[in-house]
Amino acid sequence: MPPAEPAQRLEFPMRSDASTAPSSDDAAASPKALSPCGGGPAHRLESTSESGPGRHHDSAPVSLSISELAHRCQVSTRSLRYYEEQGLLFPSRNAVGHRRYRAKDADCVGFIQCLYGAGLPSDLIRTVVQEWKLPDSAPRIEALLRTRHAELSREAEELHSKLTGLEAVLNAVTGSS
Repeated sequence: MPPAEPAQRLEFPMRSDASTAPSSDDAAASPKALSPCGGGPAHRLESTSESGPGRHHDSAPVSLSISELAHRCQVSTRSLRYYEEQGLLFPSRNAVGHRRYRAKDADCVGFIQCLYGAGLPSDLIRTVVQEWKLPDSAPRIEALLRTRHAELSREAEELHSKLTGLEAVLNAVTGSS
C-alpha cells in the first residue's frame, strides 16, 4: 500500500465581518497554501482525516450538532441545510436522524462562505469543494477560479460600457456634457 499523501491545506478566515477586504500580505503569507480569501485569522481546511480517534487536530469534539456548527461558524442553521442540499456539506446522522458534523466541517463552512462572498455560484463552489478533496488539486482549483475571474472581468467591462452609453444618453436628454 502506498504511503499516505500529506494533507492539502486551504487557508481562509472564519467569517466575522462581511466587509473584511483581502490583503495582498495575507495572500503571500503561505506559499504552499491556496488562499482564496484574504484577511482575518487563518484557519486550515485539511483534506485528510483527523488524527486520533474521536478528536480533531485542535482537540475539539468531532461530533457537532447543526446549532453548534452554526454558532461556531457564525452562520444560520438554514445556511448549513442549504449547503447540504447543494452537495457542499455531508453531515452524518445519529440514531434519531439528527445531523452531526465533524469539527473540521467548520473550516469547510468558512471556505464555502468565502467562495459565496466572492460571487461564485453554487455549482462552481461544489466543483471547487470536490476538487479540493483530490490530491494535488491546487492547480485545478486555480484554473477554475481564474476562469471565473475572467468571466467576471468581461461582465464588468460590459457593464462599464453600458454605463458609459447610459451617461451619454442622459447627457443628451438633459442637455449637459
